[in-house]
Amino acid sequence: MLQTKLVDLLGEIADLDIETRPAELEAHAYDALGAGRAASAPDAVTPAVVARPRTTGAVSALLRLAQETRTPVTVQGGATGLMGAARSLHDGIVLDMAAMAGVREIDAEAQAVWAEAGATIAQVNASLERHGLFVAHDPWTVSIATVGGTISTNGLGFLGGKYGSMGQQVLGVEAVLADGTVFQTPAVRPRSSGPDLTSLVIACEGQFAVITAAALRAFPLPEARLLAGFRFRSFAAGFGALLTMRRAGLTPAILDFGDRYPSSGGTGADATLYLGFDGCREEAEAAMGRARSACTGAGGTAVGDDEVTAFWDSRHEIAEGFARRRAAGERARGSAGGRSFDYVHVSLPASRVLTYRARALAIAQAAGVTVAETGLWATPELFSLVLAADAGPADDAVQRTAAVVDECLRLAQSSGGSMEYCHGAGVRLAHLMRAEHGAGLDVMRRMKQALDPAGVLNPGKLSLS
Repeated sequence: MLQTKLVDLLGEIADLDIETRPAELEAHAYDALGAGRAASAPDAVTPAVVARPRTTGAVSALLRLAQETRTPVTVQGGATGLMGAARSLHDGIVLDMAAMAGVREIDAEAQAVWAEAGATIAQVNASLERHGLFVAHDPWTVSIATVGGTISTNGLGFLGGKYGSMGQQVLGVEAVLADGTVFQTPAVRPRSSGPDLTSLVIACEGQFAVITAAALRAFPLPEARLLAGFRFRSFAAGFGALLTMRRAGLTPAILDFGDRYPSSGGTGADATLYLGFDGCREEAEAAMGRARSACTGAGGTAVGDDEVTAFWDSRHEIAEGFARRRAAGERARGSAGGRSFDYVHVSLPASRVLTYRARALAIAQAAGVTVAETGLWATPELFSLVLAADAGPADDAVQRTAAVVDECLRLAQSSGGSMEYCHGAGVRLAHLMRAEHGAGLDVMRRMKQALDPAGVLNPGKLSLS
């Protein structure tokens, strides 16, 4: 549809602001998937218009128009996604939810908060603080990640060990289907009166409905949060300590474990664990005491308090830098040449982590790709690799790294695991959705066809179109 006609039609919708300035359109073509990690992803396409709704009614009217005119709609929150789920792939509408950032209701007694999709996690927590509550989702991007975006990719944060992923913290949602129908699910759990329609929006990247608000669990601010760090002679020794903690029934709120340059024997090869327990003081102290015993029993030595404090206090710095660049109008275009960087985040049965790690290291070494770090986050099942490669004679660093990523992801799938535990699939991993879900992908596509027959909601993501 011609831009002028589309803008005219959108201009008739109440509570909807329209943006057509070229610089803004260009900026909204991107999320945080840079070119260096997007070797197999389609290029971003500058949208025809950016639309900013202020109400659920405006979202409903916009989607009805999009369905009638078969205009693609890409929803954006903080645009911090690393897999391209919020990347514009069509000359259509980017639905920027930034103006829907209100906290509608706080029920302190029920420990629940209704927040609009464009509110950042930091904004919601600022509203909850005076009630002695907080949302226990603490991603790197807490200051810019939005309620809708984190639900759509089922994000995980630093406190995921105790409190779970963002999807686990959702009690109910308000969302809009492609035909403009608004539905709301009850903000209580559990429910046994049929399928939970909340699942239509968790980790679904806007494929089936657009989130406009969500009811989230609000947890009491912990009376105590105790942090500690330990160094181990090997990854396996630290992993053994984590399994000992699990057998004792310990659930750390914070678990960040890794070793640097394991394939090259670099000076930072020793494995370091940062660990935290929170809750009532007696519970946290008792749990930390048992955890210390497990770590020292596995040969771990305590690291200094200053190092542990620095880890915790600096955890959001990368995202804060990203936010500053975003405010300056930059987007993550990246560079396809020179040094390449990528990572793998997979879920595995804990019993297979060490075998998987050894095989992944061998895969990277055979391809001439450096493993900068291996690690675990939140639980012993969530394993990560950080990869880097310098350009070779054919300047193929990006392609070599991407091939290693794909092989490691397929290895996780064949090992009874999942290819991604916190960032979604977007366009970066869409080509592996069949390997991930098998016939389940066909079920999802039937759902997509039933709920979005014109295919206007975030087309090109998750391999559902």
